[in-house]
Amino acid sequence: MPEWAWYLLLIPAGFLAGVVNSIAGGGSFLTLPALMCICGLDAQMANGTNRIAILFSTLSASAEFHKQGHIDPKLAARLILPTLFGVPVGAMLAVGLPIDAFEPIFGGLFLAMAVLLIFKPQLLTVTDRQPPKTLAGEFVLFFAIGIYVGFIQAGMGLLLLLGISLFHARELIGANAVKNVIGFVLTAVALSVFVYHGQVQWIPGLVMAVGNLLGGYVGAKLAIKKGHRLIFGFLIVVMIATGAKLIWPAF
Repeated sequence: MPEWAWYLLLIPAGFLAGVVNSIAGGGSFLTLPALMCICGLDAQMANGTNRIAILFSTLSASAEFHKQGHIDPKLAARLILPTLFGVPVGAMLAVGLPIDAFEPIFGGLFLAMAVLLIFKPQLLTVTDRQPPKTLAGEFVLFFAIGIYVGFIQAGMGLLLLLGISLFHARELIGANAVKNVIGFVLTAVALSVFVYHGQVQWIPGLVMAVGNLLGGYVGAKLAIKKGHRLIFGFLIVVMIATGAKLIWPAF
């Protein structure tokens, strides 16, 4: 089979990841192995190349959420700023540090958050609660999320959705819409760092982006149609799968 035919397998992987990313997050755990297995990229090159596909899925999802009137532009702009400060820091760390050394820590974090939400779903689903109103705490949290996004990306949507819901009680559809807008901006910044350091392969990234673009649109449609039940269910499942995937190599 010619090389270009193998690359076509990246499209369905990108589609599934786009759906998962636009509803909850964690789709990179589908695309990163695909880039490494199909294209033979090492972990750092796959990490950079993967940002191309994510850029397209967050773009198409954001466009659909905007079309349906679910995006709060003021909230998105407010949260983008501190997160943006963290992204270059994380991306620079990813260029020089082995990502797998930190994966078990991140995995434990995701599993702990999943357990917490299973027993206290109101932290995400109740919209009339009084969230914390500390600007400093919000800034620190989203700055830390930015570092994580720049470093590994996988699970970005999960952390953004949790952070938004923690400080801004609202329907999960609205939080998910803002999450995708922030994700698009952050991914664009992180991608530029990887491009500068020569850790991006454009052909496989753009091929996979075809699937991600469509998957982001379909995922946004599903999230709007099915509502918070679908988003919450997806979130818990993906958080557990993400945590297990990150921890497993340590054993």
